[in-house]
Order: sequence, then C-alpha cells, then structure tokens
Amino acid sequence: MRQVVFLVLICLISCKRSDKIELSYFGLEDFPETKCCKSDSIGIQVLDALSYHVLRDSLVLVTTRGHNGYFVEMYYLGSKQKVMNFAKKGLDTNQFAHARVFLNDKNTSTEFYLYNVITNSIVEINIDSLLENRETFNYKKVYLSGYSSVPDFCKYDKGRYLVQNKYFSPVKNFNNNVDRFIFVNEKEFNVTNSTYSDFKKYNYYLSNINQVVMFSDVTKNRLWCASKGEDRFDIYTRDSLRLLGSYIGPYHYDVEYVVGEAGGDLPLVVRDGLYSGYEAAVITDNYVYLLLGNQKYKSEIPKSDVISDKSEIYKLSWEGKLLCRYILDRYVYAFSMDSQEKYFYCTVDENRQLDPKFVRYEL
Repeated sequence: MRQVVFLVLICLISCKRSDKIELSYFGLEDFPETKCCKSDSIGIQVLDALSYHVLRDSLVLVTTRGHNGYFVEMYYLGSKQKVMNFAKKGLDTNQFAHARVFLNDKNTSTEFYLYNVITNSIVEINIDSLLENRETFNYKKVYLSGYSSVPDFCKYDKGRYLVQNKYFSPVKNFNNNVDRFIFVNEKEFNVTNSTYSDFKKYNYYLSNINQVVMFSDVTKNRLWCASKGEDRFDIYTRDSLRLLGSYIGPYHYDVEYVVGEAGGDLPLVVRDGLYSGYEAAVITDNYVYLLLGNQKYKSEIPKSDVISDKSEIYKLSWEGKLLCRYILDRYVYAFSMDSQEKYFYCTVDENRQLDPKFVRYEL
C-alpha cells in the first residue's frame, strides 16, 4: 500500500476554534478490493426524466422536467406500473415552480426531500403519508435561501437542519472568514436575519464551488461533507462539529480557481474547467457509499454529446477506511441502493442530448 502523505493545516469550524488536522491522500491502489460492475436495464423509461431513485426497495421516484404538469412520477419497481404523479407545477401554496427528488441518504429511510433550486427551499416528505393523502398532501416548505445552496444540508434533529454557509470557502486564496456550518430551525427561520441580508461583509460569492453532499449518523457521531467539484471529503464529529480529517483522492484533481463575472454584487469564484467530484452518497449502519462522477475537463466543457466517462462508487467505513472500489460501465450521476446492499440503482447518462436511463448494478 502506498505511503499516505500527511500535511498539517488550520481549519475554522463552527465551534469557533482552530484545530490541527491531518490531510490524507489516497490512491486507487489503496483499495483492498476492486469490482467491475455491468449494468442491467430496468423497464422504466420516463419521457423528459432527469433522475431515478429507488425508495424502500419497491418504489421508483422519477424527477422530470415538469412538462406534463408534475415534477415527479412514482412507479412500482416490480410491476413497472405508475403509482401517482406529485409535486404539481404552479405557483400556489402546494405547487412548485421547480422541484427535484433528493433522498435521505439512509438506504432504509421512508423519508425523502423535494428541493427547489430556484427558491432554495426543501420539503421533507414521509412516503406513507404521501401515499395515503395523495392530492391532499400538504407540502410544508422550509426556505434556506439566505443560508445555504440547496441541497448542502442534512437533518440534524427534530426541527433543525444543519446547512453549509453558502459564503464558506473551500479555497484558501478566496476566504470570506466564515464558519462552515449554520443551524436552521425550520420554525424560526426568518429571511431578514439570514446571511443574504449581510452579503456586503463578504469578499466573494462562493456557493457555485463549495457544494457538498452532507450526511451524518448519530450512533457513529460522524458528519461527512463530500465535495461535488473535487475528489475530496471531510469528516467531522457530529456533536461538536470538530474536523477529524480531510481525505483527497483517488485522482487528486488539480483544480484551479479564478474570479469570473460578478455573482450578484460580489466577485464570482469559478473553477477553471469542469470537474465532477462526489455526486451522491448512500449510508447504512456500518458503511458509507460515495459516487464519484469522474469527469475532468480543463478550461472548457467538452463539445461531444457522447459521454464516454465511467463512474465509480467507493465503499468506506464511517471512520474513512477504504473498503471497496466499484467500477461502473457508464457515467452515473444519481444512485440509490436496496436495503440488503445487493444492488445499486443508478441514473446513467450516455448522451447529453437524450434522456438518462435507469439501470441496476449487482454488487
């Protein structure tokens, strides 16, 4: 196994103190096991689909562009029959200008989220309540507009969400000197008291480069933030939000950041090129599964419509120990997993001009 390199750095966290932490680099050769996975097609193909997610081993939630009046369609995985449409398109209280499915990262969860990238709002949905009430289901929206760029959040406890401050910088050269995390109480949130109101005290607009996949586990006392634009993840204690370690790999993207056009009233920091980092996560009681998009293009987005890149999923312990590398045969940007940990259910993209497909991989 290649020697792991350790560097020392200082990181400000929400408890407002500095801690020396270890920055660890790992490579593909550090995985003790590697598996190549071949996809099997699933007979559900929805026109204008954006993503597919399997919930509770039996239901498929399909996010669409909303051309049929609803943003989400639900199907039975076994029979392939449609169950219902929901997230109706519109501007009324129980309607949406935009909505996408975002799963609770736990692979046995009965809850999921709808999020609206236009208003940075979320709706937490219990699947049993939705199936029982259907058209009369009440969508309670929680607005995170001033704090975070949805979906950089996780449910922390009853009534509270932990979100990443959208002015937090992952890049030392463009630092706004803010803590990374903010607690949002869904019953007390007031947009007039949000960070958005105080934007003039910040130096840069950063929410386009600091996006993460955030998830936690109470029993393990761990909180993870996996970068969506680099192959890096950070592990914290959940209770005190103390940074335990940062892990970079396995490809060690050499990402350069530059100041582009103004993001509203602030200079906008962007990546010089296209990098797909950790796109999604699924967690169990014992393991963490991270999806690495594995696209890297310097300076400009590739012009070809055909996507030849292959994605990978990594199995790790909650402490960050590398366990298994799954090499997928296509480019994947969304995935879920069955409760027995036998299959990955994935949204694959082969051509930028065509709708994505829904496939399954056997672990």
